[in-house]
Amino acid sequence: MKTSFTVLILLLASTSFSQNYKMAIGFKGGYPGYGSLNAKKSISNSDYLEASIGGFGRNSYSTGFHVQLDYERMQALEDGFSFYYGGGVLLGLTSSFVHLAPKALLGLEYNFEDLPLNISIDTGPYLFVSPKIGSIWGGGLALRYAIR
Repeated sequence: MKTSFTVLILLLASTSFSQNYKMAIGFKGGYPGYGSLNAKKSISNSDYLEASIGGFGRNSYSTGFHVQLDYERMQALEDGFSFYYGGGVLLGLTSSFVHLAPKALLGLEYNFEDLPLNISIDTGPYLFVSPKIGSIWGGGLALRYAIR
């Protein structure tokens, strides 16, 4: 009984820390923001801030650049794999419009044990409030160098 309790405590303690890096820097591609520089910073054991800046495109609005900032809550699944969810905001600028959209996201992340490499994929809705109200479904794939 005592051994089972100790194993349970160690198992719970190991899953409470969802990631093993303080910051990760790299690139993220996807829609509506493509070709982005990307950084993800740990603010607690399970909370992260992610920022992207790069190219931007929406149908019939031309192309430009964007900035996205997301708050994410991580939950460990297995060795190296984590599930995350959160929300954020996108600010995009094209030739004649300012685009503003709150967003929600859901994603998976994998951290390689032997390499300082982090890969993630996420998806979710964007609710544009400028230049006109509308919604799209977006997502992205990120590859980052993890600073532990």
